[in-house]
Amino acid sequence: MIKKRHFYIVIGILLVGFIIGSFLDLQINEAIYSDRNMFGIIMASFGTYPCYAGLSFAAGGLLVTSVKKKDLHIVWKIVSWVLAAIGYIVSVWLGSKDVPSINGFNNDALELPFTIANIFVFAGVGALGFIVCNKGDENKLWIALMVMAVIFLVALLPTSFLIKLVIHRPRYRYVVRGGDIAFHHWWESYKDYQTYIEGNHVFDGVEVTKEEFKSFPSGHSGSAAIMMMVLPYLSMFFNKLKGKETMLFYIGFGWTVVMMFSRLLVGAHYLSDTCMGALIVVVVYFIGHSFAASKGWVYPQEKQPEQEEQAA
Repeated sequence: MIKKRHFYIVIGILLVGFIIGSFLDLQINEAIYSDRNMFGIIMASFGTYPCYAGLSFAAGGLLVTSVKKKDLHIVWKIVSWVLAAIGYIVSVWLGSKDVPSINGFNNDALELPFTIANIFVFAGVGALGFIVCNKGDENKLWIALMVMAVIFLVALLPTSFLIKLVIHRPRYRYVVRGGDIAFHHWWESYKDYQTYIEGNHVFDGVEVTKEEFKSFPSGHSGSAAIMMMVLPYLSMFFNKLKGKETMLFYIGFGWTVVMMFSRLLVGAHYLSDTCMGALIVVVVYFIGHSFAASKGWVYPQEKQPEQEEQAA
């Protein structure tokens, strides 16, 4: 079980970063920006794959546990199957979009081969989830997988889609390369972006799309922060990881920081963008995990008095 103070530490670090970024976003990006940095491109293309793999693993687990759980109402079985299908499809779709996009290698020809490859890659991860969960207690694992699925959806939707529909902040890379769009703070949405992208402006050899006005918050950072949930929850499926949840949590945080830095490096985001993207996920995870833990829905095989003290 992860003690609450570890969540507070990470949330505090991200809040401080967000506040600093709100005042110094432009100066920070000016200092570290590296046009088309290969490390940043690779992270943008493949750094989200562990998150998508977690989705596929949970999808495979939900499929087998919902079938094995004989007393499960048909409605919940259908919900489980729908979530499993969504998890797998989203994994393949998002993974296929990341590599060829302007955030990645900026080559549309890569979309089809990576779509085909991801169909098999994430099917394999889903099969692993199926096999692992098939050997465990379906009652305990089904609930844990449902908690994971809900946190995945609730955390990633605002960071990857919803907030971006309201706040159209120009990315730093476009402010620099385009030259005709000024820097905007995170609270300053570029209201005329639709008119702008219809003007046939060319950026990096392709016509400018609304993707260049989706800086806040960082979806890549939010996806990376999901690892702070996925890694500790693996202790429910692999006995060798039991008791190492806190260490796995901080490994996930380390991965998140690397992703955040890579997004600044290539000018895809500002510090405030990355901190907010990760912060949303961590807060949703903290709330969901704390509620589930209070009900005994996560780590049920370790539910003992001393661990209940840690949860408090």
